[in-house]
Amino acid sequence: MVLLAFISGALLGASLLLDNPQMNIYQVGFLLLLGWSLLGYFFIASFSLYDGHIPADASWFSRVKHKLAKFFIRILTLIFVLMAAVTLYLTLRLISVFSS
Repeated sequence: MVLLAFISGALLGASLLLDNPQMNIYQVGFLLLLGWSLLGYFFIASFSLYDGHIPADASWFSRVKHKLAKFFIRILTLIFVLMAAVTLYLTLRLISVFSS
């Protein structure tokens, strides 16, 4: 995902620097690819380290820490859903604007 975001960002930057009218049609695709790959990286990075299990004989501090981590994961999930909705909205708007 990071490599895909890096490549699309480099291609977007190159197409903006060259200012070639024939490259303008690719800028929207590069921008959308960059947005979706960064969103995918955010998803993978946010939820890969969470361990949802807690031992039965865990201490009070471990249980509180686990509940705080669960709360944090729920906030990250909400942020991810909002970012996905915004990215989808922007994708549809950009496709409709530049396809006509």
